[in-house]
Amino acid sequence: MESGNLEQLLRQTMDAFPAKSALYAVDLTTGQPIAAIRQDTRVVSASTIKVMILCCALQKVMDGRLSLEQTVPISDADYCEDTEVFEPGYRQYDATLWELLYWMIVSSDNTATNALLTLLGFDPINRYCAELGLTQSCVQRKMLDFAAVEAGRNNYTSPADLYRIFGLLYHGKILTQPLRDVAFDFLGRSRSFDGLQRYIPDPVPVLHKPGGLDHLNHDAGIFLLEGRPYYLGIFTWDGPALDGQPQQLRLIGRLSRMVFDYRKGGLTP
Repeated sequence: MESGNLEQLLRQTMDAFPAKSALYAVDLTTGQPIAAIRQDTRVVSASTIKVMILCCALQKVMDGRLSLEQTVPISDADYCEDTEVFEPGYRQYDATLWELLYWMIVSSDNTATNALLTLLGFDPINRYCAELGLTQSCVQRKMLDFAAVEAGRNNYTSPADLYRIFGLLYHGKILTQPLRDVAFDFLGRSRSFDGLQRYIPDPVPVLHKPGGLDHLNHDAGIFLLEGRPYYLGIFTWDGPALDGQPQQLRLIGRLSRMVFDYRKGGLTP
């Protein structure tokens, strides 16, 4: 199947679903788009913004301003009740920078993320995004800060921006190799498999970061398909799924399977 026919099939599937959506798929070998559907749309990022936080922190490590071994305090103000790591009665007070970054990506821990946002600051992260050419990405609030949302402050990104930062990592354009290895290790150990990987049985490595809130689900990352690596970002919003419900994740899974089969050369319309 030709790429144009794939995009038409993807668009039909997306338009038939009761949610807004955007998709960007790019061949990482050639840099050519496989499918591009509203890829520059600026939407609430949920946890996909954590990729930018990760890379910003690692950049500061590269610059000698931070160390992966340093201890970072976790304040009461940064604590989120949804944590499965920094639970009361277990360990609530501090961790190394390496560990906070690990939990932020692998388990999408919001307490770890908030401690990192306190450490880094919004403005430095936003400057870092601008320096990388991420035109739709910014951080304006901490995780689960719904008062900030009510006040009009939120976190934003786009499928195209996620492609840019994943592409820069993949092609070695940012960070040193050891620090890229740290980023790839974390992104490859994500414990969430119900989006991009939902319907894919093949043991292909996927380096990705999902995100979800009420009526919003995203997943974006790199498929290291042998000989045919590609980026895929699928964003859904204003849809029927409350946080933790599967409707929009099923759509992401269906679309991801279409792209995966196309890359393998076996897509049947």
